[in-house]
Amino acid sequence: MPDKHFQKALKDELAKYLAGQKNRFDREDTLKIDLHCHDCNSDVPDELIGRILRVPETWLPGERLMEELKINRCNAFTVTNHNNARSCYALQDKGFDVLTAAEFSCFAPDFEIGIHVLAYGFTPEQEVRLEKSRKNLYAFLHYARQYDIPVIWAHPLYHYSVKKTIPQDFFNKMLLLFERFETLNGQRDTWQNMLVKEWIGSVTEDTINGYARKYGINLSEYCADPYRKVLTGGSDSHMGIFAGLTGSYLYVPGLKERLRTESSSALALEAIRKGDIAPYGSHQNAEKLTIAFLNYVCQIALNYKDPGLVRLLLHQGEISDKIISLLASNVFGEVRNHKVTMSFIRLFYDCLMGKSPSSLKRFFLSPAYKPVFDLAANMANERKSAENNFVGKYYNSILSINSELNKILSERISEKLKKRKTAENRNAQSLEAIISELELPSFIRSYLDGGKEKKPVNLSAFLDGLSFPFFASLFILAAHFTAAKSLFNARPFLRRFSGQLGKFEQPGRVLWLTDTFCDRNGVSMFLQEMHRHIKTRNLPIDIMVCSNKIRADEHLVVLKPIGEFSLPACGDRIFSIPNFVELHNLFIEGEYDRIICSTEGIMALCGLYLKHAYTVEASFYMHADRLMYAREALNITGHNLDRIRRMLRFFYRSFDKILVLDSGRQQWLTGRQMNLAPEKVFRTAHWANECFVPHEAGKAKYFGIAGNSPVLLYVGRINNEKGVLELPFIYANVKQTCNNVRLVIVGRGAAAEQLRAEIPDAVFTDWIPQKELPYIYSSADILLLPSRFDTFCHVAIEALSCGLPVIAYNSKSAKDMIVDNDCGFLVKSRDEMSDRIIDYLQRQPHDKFKAAAIERSKEYSADRIVNDLMYSIGMTDRKRSVPLNG
Repeated sequence: MPDKHFQKALKDELAKYLAGQKNRFDREDTLKIDLHCHDCNSDVPDELIGRILRVPETWLPGERLMEELKINRCNAFTVTNHNNARSCYALQDKGFDVLTAAEFSCFAPDFEIGIHVLAYGFTPEQEVRLEKSRKNLYAFLHYARQYDIPVIWAHPLYHYSVKKTIPQDFFNKMLLLFERFETLNGQRDTWQNMLVKEWIGSVTEDTINGYARKYGINLSEYCADPYRKVLTGGSDSHMGIFAGLTGSYLYVPGLKERLRTESSSALALEAIRKGDIAPYGSHQNAEKLTIAFLNYVCQIALNYKDPGLVRLLLHQGEISDKIISLLASNVFGEVRNHKVTMSFIRLFYDCLMGKSPSSLKRFFLSPAYKPVFDLAANMANERKSAENNFVGKYYNSILSINSELNKILSERISEKLKKRKTAENRNAQSLEAIISELELPSFIRSYLDGGKEKKPVNLSAFLDGLSFPFFASLFILAAHFTAAKSLFNARPFLRRFSGQLGKFEQPGRVLWLTDTFCDRNGVSMFLQEMHRHIKTRNLPIDIMVCSNKIRADEHLVVLKPIGEFSLPACGDRIFSIPNFVELHNLFIEGEYDRIICSTEGIMALCGLYLKHAYTVEASFYMHADRLMYAREALNITGHNLDRIRRMLRFFYRSFDKILVLDSGRQQWLTGRQMNLAPEKVFRTAHWANECFVPHEAGKAKYFGIAGNSPVLLYVGRINNEKGVLELPFIYANVKQTCNNVRLVIVGRGAAAEQLRAEIPDAVFTDWIPQKELPYIYSSADILLLPSRFDTFCHVAIEALSCGLPVIAYNSKSAKDMIVDNDCGFLVKSRDEMSDRIIDYLQRQPHDKFKAAAIERSKEYSADRIVNDLMYSIGMTDRKRSVPLNG
């Protein structure tokens, strides 16, 4: 794992800032207040999906919010609900001393940008005027200034569209309109908070005067003191659990004496107007927000009501928003129908809020669920005993609960898959039939009881016995995803902003995900080479694999799987499923800011998940042509092949960039069938390990063949898709002319026995250690590549590096790598391959070809390829000077 210099720098800066703020005022003359918190009257969420589902931002009653604030030792109070002060008035009517406030969603019409503005101390009549004017930020702020209503720009660097670039003029202009800026927000990460502090702290009087002239703004129209910029803090808590843990100290000279005759709310308003404010808080991370969102998910489950299909379909928003809303609605609806799951959610919510469960409930639980109960119950005790230090303990309990749930879920799914596999063995389905079932019927009747059409999936039967661990795990994962999304949604903007500011710029670091690393295939071989190169150059890249067998290493992260499975079409290949919560924490701790995926399996799904959770760029490294593999190796045709093509198109389009190994794949991806944008597709290549150099030939030593016998060599997996079944024909044709020629086959695979039967005089050798392969290549006369769909044949570059010419079909990477009649040959058919081999063997000597092969291999330099790769994924600004496969 990398040294966490970036996060450490942020924490150190925050600690230094907080220490300074803590000592600004005499504690006896300060009020402690959370200037930004919410209760159940924040009932219209800003997020579109929340509005579609018709769920409020919280169900927390105002009285309970007051309790939480008191627990966290606040002695002045306010509630800042969205666009209304109803809770303030209601609490005041019940005798609470509460400062009237609200968080208004305002709109800057000249920039078409929405922001949130906190306003304090207004009357009900003034609230009406503020509400009417909030569609024009300038009118809103002008009115607030006119009536001495203090305002704060809430979370200034948040709430912007990820795709929309915010002009610097917007921020420059806002500096003139506001005196107070929220720098510590309990829902935003420390990076964002410290950028606000640094930005506001860099503003000078000359800067403000210059902007005022540039934008033609009368400073006194919006600010009482336009040159004083005040920083504030607030928790932005919607669930109550963290209300008061981030906030502001308000300086009131002679506070103790004045409280005898004046209310704390009136004194708080006075201090806010004067700007006598010192923020307080702590380092903000995903742990705290995950707990908050888990609390919210539990609230939704406990209170959810069906919003109605018509509402979902006709509500404003993109189709993707409506699909997500429909799925979420069905998840919550299903959860509410499951008594065990709902009982756990009620238990878990109560424990989060510090309420201990009855021990009688534990008695009736099954043994599998009792550890989950104990961990949840312990959280309530921790809340009571740890006061403000409960976050870490809470989160550790959540991780333990998640591990227990994953264990239960994995065991039960494994049992179901075994039963399903047994049933499939009795009633075997072809791969074509399985792919056909992936197509969901468009007829609604197909999903209804009594429909004649076959139902695509019996989901109810599969989820039987899985509902509780599945949905409980899903809620924990959803809380992690939402927390990450909330914290890092503005990452692209923050990168630009920090660059312009010249402070707190996050360094680039790549997490490279793969399902295979130590297997005997081209992808693993390349990744092992890449890992060696990363370690040698100490590049900011870590490779991650999920496995029980691989040991972690420098720049190699290994997650233990929570479950493993195999697929009929993948032979003995095992797919490992990681703990997604562990993956979350790894991504944060590693300070990664982009992703590469090397395989289309589970880890690619993990990559796309992380891409959307952390708003990072994801690239896919396309090692193989899966469509041609499906057609040639799996014999899939017709509509099913089209289905695979469409799935692949959707898959590739989900990534920001695609890295390809040959010009053919580049043209296919950007052509009519896949229609990817050309600027998304980048060329790259593999290289050979430095051990691949020419050696003295040793046919007798390595093959048991006479030194004067020509040797045709094949190296690789002995499977149908590799074209190995063409070897008997080619060998027989060549042997008719060159009767002393021999064929050597190195590798293993499903077609090996068939080849042994068809070519009894061929020399078969099992897998050979890499360090011995150069001697094999150096002892042969020509390498045969009978495959028609390899995107990059790793053995070809190894052979060329050892001075061994290569003959291959004129397709895919071969035509990019091999210069015909120079370092090898490109052919169109097996007959032509036979003829060109004969012609080559009859030529003597072969020195010119061998020299050309070595020269060609030098163009595949590891440093050059990796430098180009780093440029392609945005890690360097060095442009490629020479075509990669020129």
